[in-house]
Amino acid sequence: MRIIHIIPNLSKGGAERIVLDICGELQKNSNVEVLLITFRKDNAYSFLTENINWKVIPSLMIPSISGKTVSDVVLLQKEIEQFSPDVIHSHLFETEMVLSQINYPDANYFVHFHDNMTQLRGVKFSELAKKTTWTDKYEQKILYNAYDQRTVQAITISNNTHKYASTVLPKAISVHLLHNAIDRKRFFSEIRKELTGRIVMIGSLVDKKGQLLAIQTIETLKKREIDVKLDLLGEGSLRGELEAYVQKHSLTENVLFHGNVDHPEAYLKQADFYIHTAKYEAFGLVLLEAMSAGLPIVCTDGGGNRDLIIEGQNGFMVMERSTKILADKVEYLIKNPDKRIEMGKFAQNFSQQFDIANYVEKLLELYSKSRR
Repeated sequence: MRIIHIIPNLSKGGAERIVLDICGELQKNSNVEVLLITFRKDNAYSFLTENINWKVIPSLMIPSISGKTVSDVVLLQKEIEQFSPDVIHSHLFETEMVLSQINYPDANYFVHFHDNMTQLRGVKFSELAKKTTWTDKYEQKILYNAYDQRTVQAITISNNTHKYASTVLPKAISVHLLHNAIDRKRFFSEIRKELTGRIVMIGSLVDKKGQLLAIQTIETLKKREIDVKLDLLGEGSLRGELEAYVQKHSLTENVLFHGNVDHPEAYLKQADFYIHTAKYEAFGLVLLEAMSAGLPIVCTDGGGNRDLIIEGQNGFMVMERSTKILADKVEYLIKNPDKRIEMGKFAQNFSQQFDIANYVEKLLELYSKSRR
């Protein structure tokens, strides 16, 4: 079986990470030939791409409702024809738009919903005056016209994205729920009995990830004279603002900014808990990574991460964006070490069902069925 995976670039992100893990696992199968294509050469995962069959094919599709659409897919069209894939698996909306310009009917297409692509949602009356509303509808029309010309199926990563995709996509498209997965052996760690006083949060420093709430939770714990340190992994536009808050509130010894790191597992293996305060999360790959390291989770409700938390067994999900309640959960785990260890073991066992090897087996089964 010949398979192409396409994603715009390999910048830091959950979608990029799982694409690399999928391609790496597929390459272990002697009956599969896989090619990863990106449009740009950005690569935050050089340590994972060394053995991946990866090509950068500059491509773009910029639609315009005024008739000034810009499209350049000549090189991509040629590469696809030369590779002659049985399956083309696309990731992220930019890729969907580019592929809408490709004429290759011989493959089965899989659209991966890493989040709820807002361009596909229905129009609200209150948004009719916005230009972006009509741009979204124009892009949707282009996309659905392309889908009509080929065999398309959708992969969703959580119950949240599955419900959304099933609602917005044409009824002819089969929608499959296949929860994201990780390379568990990379993150696995023996559970420690002693506390290190460290908590980790991983994610881009942007508004939807909500790191300020995590920082304020640490501030609340400090006021209770509970000494913990928060390791923040990730970069983003809010770093300066978050650092200013930390400085202003005398938290420089309690909140540490590490930027993007190649090996987050090193931080997870030294932590006691994992905190995640995202406002929205389509799934929450980092929660699985933390569970594999034996860490209980303390998180807010991000939507898709509801699939991962069994309350009181592998973590606590706080439905309100409350620093007090988040701090209460962390304090409880600090003061109840047996419960922390018990939850860490449950989290590790729970994460076994999300191993990348099992995931790729299910994915190959979907690919094979699509060819019958």
